[in-house]
Amino acid sequence: MKNVLLIDSGSGGINILKECLRVCPNGNFLMFCDNKNLPYGSKSNDFLIDETLRNLKEIRKSFEFDVVVIACNTLTSACIDSCRESFADVEFVGTVPAIKVALGKYREDEIVVLGTEVTIKYNKLISKFPNIRCKMMPDLATLIDEHLDDLSMIEGYLRAELGGLDAKALVLGCTHYVAVKDMIEEILPGVSVFDSANGVARRLKSILGEECGGYSVKIVTSRNDDMWAKLWHYFVSG
Repeated sequence: MKNVLLIDSGSGGINILKECLRVCPNGNFLMFCDNKNLPYGSKSNDFLIDETLRNLKEIRKSFEFDVVVIACNTLTSACIDSCRESFADVEFVGTVPAIKVALGKYREDEIVVLGTEVTIKYNKLISKFPNIRCKMMPDLATLIDEHLDDLSMIEGYLRAELGGLDAKALVLGCTHYVAVKDMIEEILPGVSVFDSANGVARRLKSILGEECGGYSVKIVTSRNDDMWAKLWHYFVSG
């Protein structure tokens, strides 16, 4: 089996990991949650590139990854090209907003992308569709990870930010936001909500192949605090 590394700043990577295991349960999976640098959405591109390359070099000393899933829209936007240049022998799978899926059902002007500042400013896919509106949610990823054990605590924040939003389709431009997808659908009844997890999982399956030979999962964090316990609880409870 191939070694697959997933990297994100927190629980967003868990959402991608869950879908990858559902679609292609075939590999040794290591989920690296860089909670020391949560949230990635508030960091500069240069910082994200330098820190990610450093993390990958350190991780490779003990986990010889064949495939790296950048389970974060922000990180994909900022540094996937640099990662591919520095690790030419590794397959990289990025995460981008599911805009093309939404466009299969809705017009550009009916779609709103929720995301971090870095994703909205620098994502190449978003820039191709000027009529798609974007809404920055700079605090949401951090709030989700702070309240993984009781996500109802952020319902008020979501209602204040999203209540009355004029859209027919909402694209989640941050993998963390999948945790509150059901809550968003409740706040905006009738609005279709799209996320990237299945697209990433299907791309990984095309690399790993069809065989389902079983899998192993390990979750590690970059800072020792209570985040690991929250992430593991969230992983096994979903």
